[in-house]
Amino acid sequence: MSKVKSVISYVDMVGETIPTSFLDESDLKKLNSDNYTRMIVSVDADFEGEDTYKLIDDIKAAISKYYGEYYLLGEGVSTYDLKNTVTADMTTVNIIAIAAVFIVLLLTEKSLSLPILLVAAIETAIYINMSVPYYRSSSVFYIAYLIISSIQLGATVDYAILLSERYLEERKSLNKADAAINTVSMTAVSILTSATAMIVVGILLGKFSTHGLISQLGYLLAIGTTASLVIVLFVLPGLLYSLDGLIQKTTKNTEFVN
Repeated sequence: MSKVKSVISYVDMVGETIPTSFLDESDLKKLNSDNYTRMIVSVDADFEGEDTYKLIDDIKAAISKYYGEYYLLGEGVSTYDLKNTVTADMTTVNIIAIAAVFIVLLLTEKSLSLPILLVAAIETAIYINMSVPYYRSSSVFYIAYLIISSIQLGATVDYAILLSERYLEERKSLNKADAAINTVSMTAVSILTSATAMIVVGILLGKFSTHGLISQLGYLLAIGTTASLVIVLFVLPGLLYSLDGLIQKTTKNTEFVN
């Protein structure tokens, strides 16, 4: 917090300045115009976080004492504005994304229960992915959360669709236990191939990218894909087995054997 106080003291400070006559006209034009004056404040702070947001609030309060109209620019300010703008819409956007995937699954699977089951499985993987930074006591870029939650839902729900479609096919000739076993054995290679590619790309992106946000996106992509992979291969078959009766009743044109 000492950084915050020092910056605010600097902004509040009214004292000696460099006379404009000492500066070249070309340099002066970069700082002054007919209506605005440019002020540059350099701080050692993160792109986002509670201290950064507190710093921006304090700078705004200090500037408001002397200027009626002002504009703030910078990476921290952009994240601050994005957070305030997007937070209110985040729930709506997530609901729309989930609803869109649900409708697509409803139309393709022709089932009422499967879309709920598949979306719930991937959303659980997303929640697991977002909880990892908390248990590691590390922060997450706000925009990284918005991006990765959408990417993970759209990219890994295909694993669940592939497995569920195979299960429906197997149930036409096998009981639910054998159908679940055959489904995993027949889809595991395809799912593992796709998931492994995404995990490797995510790790490489996180390892070699020098930009903090991009690096974090890479690691979150790898962790999220791993969580989706585990749930689809080890949890979803059990759910299909347990809810076999419900799936049969709520899916169009199904003829499961006993």
